[in-house]
Amino acid sequence: MDDLITERPRRRPLIPRWLIITLAAIALVIAGAIVSVVVTMRSGRIAVPAVVGKTITEGTAVLESADMVVVEGGEWFSVSVPKGAIISQKPAAGALVRKGDTVTIIVSAGSETFAMPDVVGLPVHEAESTLQELGLRVTLETVEASATEGTVTETFPTAGQEVRNGSSARLRVAGRSVASTILLPYQMSGVTIVIDPAPVPSGSDTTLEVARRLRALLEASGARVIVTRSATSTVTASADRAALVAETTATAVVALEVAVTGPAGIRLTTAPSAEASSSAVAGTVAASMAEALRAPGQEVQSPSVSASAILAASKAPGVRIILGNQRTPSDTSRFSDPAWADTVARGLYRALGATLGRM
Repeated sequence: MDDLITERPRRRPLIPRWLIITLAAIALVIAGAIVSVVVTMRSGRIAVPAVVGKTITEGTAVLESADMVVVEGGEWFSVSVPKGAIISQKPAAGALVRKGDTVTIIVSAGSETFAMPDVVGLPVHEAESTLQELGLRVTLETVEASATEGTVTETFPTAGQEVRNGSSARLRVAGRSVASTILLPYQMSGVTIVIDPAPVPSGSDTTLEVARRLRALLEASGARVIVTRSATSTVTASADRAALVAETTATAVVALEVAVTGPAGIRLTTAPSAEASSSAVAGTVAASMAEALRAPGQEVQSPSVSASAILAASKAPGVRIILGNQRTPSDTSRFSDPAWADTVARGLYRALGATLGRM
């Protein structure tokens, strides 16, 4: 029987089809790259070196060492690129050219210097537009003045002084009336205000700057003020700050924030609350703040209702003030201006004094 049984040959495992296709594709890519290199070498083409950011001497040396002819295409004013450094090149870095081809470079002439224009007496929007078109960063300060509301009363630097594009210019603008900017002597003894300056992602700590000034004004009027964060605070999380708010028996809560989304300008919100009386007081304070903060060149949105972990932590009426959008140039130019922070703090103080204090 054993002699009748013949052993069948074992079949070798087949190579998967997908592996064959993959290997063939890789081989084609490699072959194409080799052909490209060979063609490039035979044609005598070379890649243009990158020289943007180098000084004109350095860039010229790099290009000439690669057997290229350097042509200066002129100078451009630039705020970010130092004088004498290369702003752009054509052809761009990495482009394939032949030895002896021309590369044109543009060199920075540095910041443009010019005389500060005279914009005193102009409407604020016209003056701001004029200066921004010249490359100046404009900040606004509302002041007591008898001039027409919304007109520029003074500039820093003054007209005729030498300035550079990219530098700052501050405009003093006439407010609505002298009476609207006077700080009345409110009596706020017995009032406790909690101020929550939320951490700012980057740049000027605007919320803390406004909080410091507001605290000084409130304490001078007799109020007790608790600030949830300081310049040396190590704990800045929202939950930790909300816990501090919850521990305090407050008359009102003021939350200060800087946004990274949404429209430009100041926005005010109150939190939805089951306490009808608390909601009513918060709405009154928010409306008074919006009115006090409105000034020429300063956009202030009408108050709205929105959830807030900080305001929800207290049963006291609270208002959340979003001071602006950190990604909007018109707002960020104000954030670094101490005069603007002082103007905001004064507006918030007037609103709190008028609604919670006594004359």
